[in-house]
Amino acid sequence: MSTSADIVSDIREFNRFYTNILGLLDQHILDSGYSLTEARVLFEISKTKRCFANTLVNQLGIDRSYMSRMILKFERNGLITKTVSETDTRVSYIQLTDKGWQDFNDLNEKSNEQIKKLIEPLSDEACIQVHNAMNTIKRNLFITADSISIRPFTANDIDYVISRHKALYRLERNLSSAAFSNYIDEGFRDFVQNFDKEKDCMFILEYNENPAGSVAIRHANEKTAQLRYFFLEPEMRGWGAGHKLIDMALEFCREKEYRHVFLWTISAQKVARHLYKSKGFEITQTHENNEWGEVVLEERWDLDL
Repeated sequence: MSTSADIVSDIREFNRFYTNILGLLDQHILDSGYSLTEARVLFEISKTKRCFANTLVNQLGIDRSYMSRMILKFERNGLITKTVSETDTRVSYIQLTDKGWQDFNDLNEKSNEQIKKLIEPLSDEACIQVHNAMNTIKRNLFITADSISIRPFTANDIDYVISRHKALYRLERNLSSAAFSNYIDEGFRDFVQNFDKEKDCMFILEYNENPAGSVAIRHANEKTAQLRYFFLEPEMRGWGAGHKLIDMALEFCREKEYRHVFLWTISAQKVARHLYKSKGFEITQTHENNEWGEVVLEERWDLDL
């Protein structure tokens, strides 16, 4: 297409405007004592149970020596632990400590509060317009068909799915109790140990060859399946990736001649609930759960195929 000079000028003006907003938000992070890069690295470490420094270097485009100094600083301050890999003693994987999680959660909460204050003056309609506009920009400028893929899971994905489930529910829904952590661990262990490729499946969403979400189907009996472990990384929400994952899971159910599918979620998962409803699921049961760190309303959703 022929791009007009006015469009180019408007985009540049928007960039200057948005850069000023980001500067205000970033200053809020700097007030915490962490640099913007350090906060970003902590975020990436939080995304997986076993994070490697080389992975961080490649994903974030940070100089290797600078990354080494940051990792050393985090280790000295008790934010991370390093454990030698069982398969390659030359490398170590990195995990957040309890203190690291606390600092990361504090950073995340401060950032959330800053965004809330930014949009607080907006009406509900204006807030939705801003949200939709941001998704439009992301969908048209940054996410391309070539950068997205969906594949079956492998053993290497297990730590990712478990750790991201825990991290996202901790950050977004404050579900941080030992009971919730055990619920995730035991459920996924059971899924893997009893996995039957003729009856079960799990798909991993990838963005630029990095895992960015998942969905699974677990057989309950010969005619009934359970949809589990559905989530998207925050940056992947709003452009249709969730629809693709759910559609693939339901298509698997139809291929295996399941007659019924159900899932469990919580009422706070409003976006996911909207997606389930759009696919024909309906709420059939609810009950309150106060064991996961926050009182939640659990919901069972069912769909006849």
